[in-house]
Amino acid sequence: MASSDILSQTLASITAIKLEELSNQRSSFENGKAELFKAVDEEPNQSKKVQIILDRVDSLPSMGKLTDNPQISLVNIEQFLQQAERDPSVSVKLQQDWQSKLQNELNIHSLKYEYASLYGRLVNEWLSASKDGASVEGGASGFENVGREEMHSQRAMWEEYVFKAKDTDTSAIKNYLDDLFKSTSIIKTAYQRLTDATKSFEAQMSIGDHFNDKTLGWVIKGLLRSDLVTDEKRKMLNDFLINKTVLSEVADVLNMRMASLDKWQWDPAGTPVEQRRQLNGRYRFYHDEDLLQAILLRYIGVKWSVHFKDTLTEFATCPEVWKRSAPEIPERENRRRIYCLGTQHRDCNVESQRNDHFHRDIFLEQLTQEADEQRAGYDSDGGVPTDTRKSGQRITQTLLHTLVAEMILGTRLGREPVVVRSDFKWFGPSLPHSTMFTVLESLGVSGKWIDFFSRALSAPMKFVQDGPEALVQIRKRGTPISGPLSDVLGETVLFCLDFTFNQKTEGARLYRLHDDIWFWGEEETCVTGWNVMTEFSELMGLDFNESKTGSVKVTRKQGIPGQLSSSLPKGDVRWGFLKLDSETGRFLIDQESVDEHVEELHRQLDGCKSIFDWIQAWNVYGARFFSNNFGKPAECYSRAHVDMLLDTFARIQEKLFSRTGGSVTSTIKQMITERFGVHDIPEGYLYFPSSMGGLDLKSPFVDLYLVRNKVGVDPDKWMDDFFEREIAAYQRSKALFEKGEVPGRASLKYSIEAEFRGQEFLSFEDYTKYREVGDPWLGSAYRGLLKEPVDQRVTFTADVQSLYSRLPGTATAKLKEYYWWIIQLYAPEMIPRFGGLNIVEKGLLPTGMVSMFRESRFKWQG
Repeated sequence: MASSDILSQTLASITAIKLEELSNQRSSFENGKAELFKAVDEEPNQSKKVQIILDRVDSLPSMGKLTDNPQISLVNIEQFLQQAERDPSVSVKLQQDWQSKLQNELNIHSLKYEYASLYGRLVNEWLSASKDGASVEGGASGFENVGREEMHSQRAMWEEYVFKAKDTDTSAIKNYLDDLFKSTSIIKTAYQRLTDATKSFEAQMSIGDHFNDKTLGWVIKGLLRSDLVTDEKRKMLNDFLINKTVLSEVADVLNMRMASLDKWQWDPAGTPVEQRRQLNGRYRFYHDEDLLQAILLRYIGVKWSVHFKDTLTEFATCPEVWKRSAPEIPERENRRRIYCLGTQHRDCNVESQRNDHFHRDIFLEQLTQEADEQRAGYDSDGGVPTDTRKSGQRITQTLLHTLVAEMILGTRLGREPVVVRSDFKWFGPSLPHSTMFTVLESLGVSGKWIDFFSRALSAPMKFVQDGPEALVQIRKRGTPISGPLSDVLGETVLFCLDFTFNQKTEGARLYRLHDDIWFWGEEETCVTGWNVMTEFSELMGLDFNESKTGSVKVTRKQGIPGQLSSSLPKGDVRWGFLKLDSETGRFLIDQESVDEHVEELHRQLDGCKSIFDWIQAWNVYGARFFSNNFGKPAECYSRAHVDMLLDTFARIQEKLFSRTGGSVTSTIKQMITERFGVHDIPEGYLYFPSSMGGLDLKSPFVDLYLVRNKVGVDPDKWMDDFFEREIAAYQRSKALFEKGEVPGRASLKYSIEAEFRGQEFLSFEDYTKYREVGDPWLGSAYRGLLKEPVDQRVTFTADVQSLYSRLPGTATAKLKEYYWWIIQLYAPEMIPRFGGLNIVEKGLLPTGMVSMFRESRFKWQG
């Protein structure tokens, strides 16, 4: 039996023991409490009533101790009761209050037991549903085992690409790349260094052992952060990490395979392929590789990825290789500006910020920077604190912010910028092998390694859904789904697009994240850029995805749509649920697209057989997926964008839950009541974190209200402020010039003094001519437009702060501003009912099983 099976069975056994012990404790407590209350009722003397409770309360198996409640002191009551024996001023009414407080506290513990029992029943419901496979597999309510129509149509399309080779004109590709990389003597020299670096890298890869504990550590951690391995293999990889003996054996085997890489082959029996549905409606095709093969291929992919990230970046940053997107100030103009304005700092100008952003986040974003880098996957919310690099999702959000900021800046400076957006149709599966290998050869990769890549791509595959007799077919086109080796093969081809785009548009930037492409600027430049892309795609054997291709001219003139050149692609500029509006330059939510996904979410929720499944589906789809695809708030979006999101989330809940109270809260409370007979469920129980005994239901509203008041109402204010500063700065500089007090004039070269002596100060037109490369105030406005709001932490009231500070450190260490808001929002209801913030005491709930479930890969239905 695999250790992962043993782990699962052990956790299930521990869960059963915990739930049985909890049931026994609850029964014992309720019996003891009933006897105690009976004894109190039968005692006529008020002081003795209180004393009976004090004497017996410690013997009850309560959910924690009464002394944990800071509002009750048993020691004080005991002392005051002694005073009451002789002091008539301690009234019966006061003693009745003590009795009421103590009995109410015991009733609170009954409620804690009730909700602990409910949690256990929820776990059992989930375990039962998981055994049946109904809650996450395709056989849930409303689903046919044969799968949806789109599942079959997308598989047919995928097979049409993958199992049929497409030959491209390799001679034409070679000539195209020769012209590109040898167009000038400077580019040719940089290109020679690139190919020499590849030869040196190959030489390094051919010597020494590659695998050891450290190497396997980062390879396995990388696999665990991906979605490429099954839950079963994920558990096995975690076992590998904690077993030095196993790591040593694995390293030995893999070093032997590296030494004989020229003989490496796939198992002819075929690699299982699983078709999984994604939230965007697309199906992806995952290879369930043997673990040793997966580790080997990931290691090789990462090493090549780091190599090309380094060498291609070095090539692109060589002086006079990559063309500048904005021309430098001509030398004479620059000297005149120094004469009139003195020496100025230009480090924070718009163009320098664009350049930093492009090279830091955008350029070759898919390639690995460091072999052991830790990075969240694209669909992740933002990774973990130990990540060494931004996630793809995070970078995409900043790209969208950049686009909108550029539209505001461009239109306010009197331009009508054009935006073009596209991606390639089925890029991974459709990329011809002949194209990839021709590009690799041009980049200096040897025939030996191209032969290995060819064998790695030509994998025999069979579909899991087709059963044990599934047909084995060989891949003849495209790359496997996202892995570092696939990234290398795709990025090297598209790097050639980046470079030729830069050269032929005279420096325009292609904002490309994998095959997701954006560019903007003057219409003429965009027409040239689109022609470059069209020529490149035809040559390389690629097609554009028409549903994601379009162009817009942003005018910010109401009722006057921008007229676009017929040479530009037709269609809207879209991302996620957003559509760029040409009149405002803002991204607006496409509500029709949202409605389609609301129907799908309704279908997914209806198919869940357990409440834990239902909550997980809501958290991932109803909260995170919608939030990510609505665009993260920023100054350039304005507060109106946040309000648009809030209104949309309200509409989503109204549409989804119109028959169950109109909200996710009312719906899940109704489900719990119907299934488990628990009534009057407080909202805090649903939203509190699991560390405090809650169900951790996510609210998309809270994250937005945390930042709403931190986002400006009008993004144009940044440019308004800039224009005011610019005029003031011009007048100040002119006054200093006329007084002969130009900053740094004393240190000016004599030649500059002699050249411009006697000339008048710059006209305002000349002063503003090079704003984007020379004006730090415009750079400040640009930076302000890109600013993202910081969460506004809610202030705990004194009673909540006191109880929060008493929680164990492990319960509060990871709580972010979101949970601070949740706790303060629901505390007034939770504290009286549960005597504090903890619904159930730590250790009594089977949270281990629930955590393991939530960390596993959730399978969407259909």
